[in-house]
Amino acid sequence: MHYGFNLALDRKDLHVSETIVDAHTKSVNAKRVDLGKYLMNDGNSIDANLIAEHLFPKVNCDVFISHSYNDQGIAIQLAHELKKKGVNAFVDSVVWGSSYELLSVIDNKYSKTDDGQHFDYQRRNRSTAHVHMILATALQKMIMESSTLLFLNTDRSVSTKRSVQGNNMTHSPWIHMELMFSQMIWELEHGRGMLDSAMESYSTAAPVYHSVPTEHLKSVSSSRFMNWLKDRPDRRDGAEFNKAIQNFHANPNRVY
Repeated sequence: MHYGFNLALDRKDLHVSETIVDAHTKSVNAKRVDLGKYLMNDGNSIDANLIAEHLFPKVNCDVFISHSYNDQGIAIQLAHELKKKGVNAFVDSVVWGSSYELLSVIDNKYSKTDDGQHFDYQRRNRSTAHVHMILATALQKMIMESSTLLFLNTDRSVSTKRSVQGNNMTHSPWIHMELMFSQMIWELEHGRGMLDSAMESYSTAAPVYHSVPTEHLKSVSSSRFMNWLKDRPDRRDGAEFNKAIQNFHANPNRVY
């Protein structure tokens, strides 16, 4: 990841087509969890690498879109607009559904009590930790392999109401993880070393709010970004978008 944008999103700047969103969602949901494909030779142990290869296959993308689950339609529409310019974008929420289905399948097989009537608390904790680690690793790989990160900053993804200091906070552990990881990459690429703060563990069971590190992202309005994108020619080769996004990142207020 070389460039990051804190996109102050105004929903009026991007019309969401339900047809496009539905088609995208159906194509993602077509990949179903098949526990039998992930078993090792003993027929009982699960191979995390096989899970990642099946549910989170490696795809070549230029842009990683980080967003609130409630903004999924907007993220999908933005990815569609980028695709029309020949730019491949990855919408992070497309893998969440697979991870939740995977967790349900694993728990039904491995996390029941001996009588099979209930779920064992400790077993479920362990399975949740495994699945979340697989998902986090897959998302981090996608961030590393993308040239650009777009964070959709909306009232659904960021809140100051819960912060005593008035800082931006998020209820999404995934947004926190993605922004923290992208900041670590940015620090390394700019020769500033690793951040002093370690990544926090996350859980959505309690009303936990996390910091939203966006200092490393270039702030830009959605209208400015969409106008820039609209004026871009269709992508001709792999270097064209990287050069264009580099120039835009250096001076987002320039009239293109």
